[in-house]
Amino acid sequence: MMMALRKTTASGRAARALPLLVPALLLAGCGTKTPPPIANIPAPLPENIPHIEPPPPPPPVMIGQHKGEDLWHLRSGLNVAVLLCQGADNAAMVASYNRVLTTHKPLLAEAAQIEVNLYKAKGGKKWQDAYDDHMTKVYNAYSGTLTREAYCSRSKAILTEAETAPTIAFNDRATVMLWELNKAAGLPDPDGKLARAAMAASTMPVTATGTAAIQPTAYGPANTGTR
Repeated sequence: MMMALRKTTASGRAARALPLLVPALLLAGCGTKTPPPIANIPAPLPENIPHIEPPPPPPPVMIGQHKGEDLWHLRSGLNVAVLLCQGADNAAMVASYNRVLTTHKPLLAEAAQIEVNLYKAKGGKKWQDAYDDHMTKVYNAYSGTLTREAYCSRSKAILTEAETAPTIAFNDRATVMLWELNKAAGLPDPDGKLARAAMAASTMPVTATGTAAIQPTAYGPANTGTR
């Protein structure tokens, strides 16, 4: 009986000693290692290559509700530019703008009528108020640009291109010109609802309605005078 007791007591001591061995093993495994030495930077230093900005996304196929609206908003933005961009180039810009109005008068007349028709179709009896509010927002957005230098520079370049471009070419380029003008003015969405993600142009299916150009014939009556 005493032998059995002594045996049990010895086993108990062995069992109680086991938990003490485990932490010791764990501590031994977590010993602090000496960090590797810091490597010296080789000399001479590698050549510094300037960061190259990726190209901007392509302009949308159409920004407004119709190709004609894009063209009319472009004319509006250029109208503001010749009033806002005072300086040595102002006289040349005014002359260029007037030549654009004269050269492309029928096309701009149709664009103006298309814009009016869009608001007549959805505005009911109050279409005129909706149209006036819309155009006021467009003009105010351009006149309040915070990037005037870029806006004026881009306006001058667009006017130079537009005054000598054939009517069909000017019509085809209208959306791209508007996109460039808005970007320069810091106004991707000048009237609060025109924006269409530029990247959508690469994934959006092209439809006859979405890309239909204004034809340089059968123009409706409209006033292309500046507002």
